[in-house]
Amino acid sequence: MRPLRPAPVLLVLYVALVLWATLGPVPWAGHGYQAPDGVLDWRIWFDADTWTSGTRTEFILNVLMFVPLGALLARTMRRAPLLVVTAVAVGLGVIIELTQIGMVDRISDPRDVVANAGGALVGVLIARGVAALAGAFSSPSPARARAQRTS
Repeated sequence: MRPLRPAPVLLVLYVALVLWATLGPVPWAGHGYQAPDGVLDWRIWFDADTWTSGTRTEFILNVLMFVPLGALLARTMRRAPLLVVTAVAVGLGVIIELTQIGMVDRISDPRDVVANAGGALVGVLIARGVAALAGAFSSPSPARARAQRTS
């Protein structure tokens, strides 16, 4: 029996944590204004108040929450193209914001979509960069070394 690889297990656990943090109950009600259709209302994407309200700390925390998610996805989906891995990570952030539209204690906000997508992209790029560096400094597998000698 093949042992479980740690990246997929950590990914599942981390996604559960992110879902709990973003969709679970909060002790305070959502403070601020949400358009009736949340991020689906195209007008709030172009409203200056959308991009100037909220705190810088909140934005940075959203970015930081999605960095590990992007990195774990990139590690789990090692063979997938960069665009696919990034789309999956960004998609999760969008799904969270769409789900928050109907929640009374959450606010569906375009700033969160951007922060989540940015954090996911940073995580994917870090994981892919580390993997590329590790590959550059590792010796080839015996099978690959034989294939290189025979070609």
